[in-house]
Amino acid sequence: MPTTDAPSLDRKNASIAPATLAPVALSKQIVACLAAWLIPGLGHGLLGRYGRAVLIGVSIYTMAGLGLLMRGHLYSPIELDDLFSFRDILSKVCLIGQMGIGVLQPILRALGVGVSFDFRAATYEYGTYFLVVAGLLNYLTIFDVFDIAKGRKS
Repeated sequence: MPTTDAPSLDRKNASIAPATLAPVALSKQIVACLAAWLIPGLGHGLLGRYGRAVLIGVSIYTMAGLGLLMRGHLYSPIELDDLFSFRDILSKVCLIGQMGIGVLQPILRALGVGVSFDFRAATYEYGTYFLVVAGLLNYLTIFDVFDIAKGRKS
């Protein structure tokens, strides 16, 4: 026998009105997405989602920090001569992934952190892919910021 405790799926008789989501201006959408890319979590902070901002920023920076502690490698920017060659294509894909961590990647490269492969470290591959996945995770959060700014998601 069915129970009567389940909420009604009939939207016409729903007692709770759906929340209206107001999109922000196009300029603020662009600024929020760029901020989310440069500093993970900042885009959510600009949109007033402070809990998400802290969670995302801590998660991505922790993942990048663990990758560096595991002796991960930061890939160098692509040279124009090698841009359209198929040689070493995995390095290009990893570079695109690592560029997702925003301003942290060029700062670390300028400081000389993670610029050389340490093949003797047993965890260097894991560390490298932690850095790549941290960047890819930030790309996903940029899409989340865009959806929130467009008013499609709360």
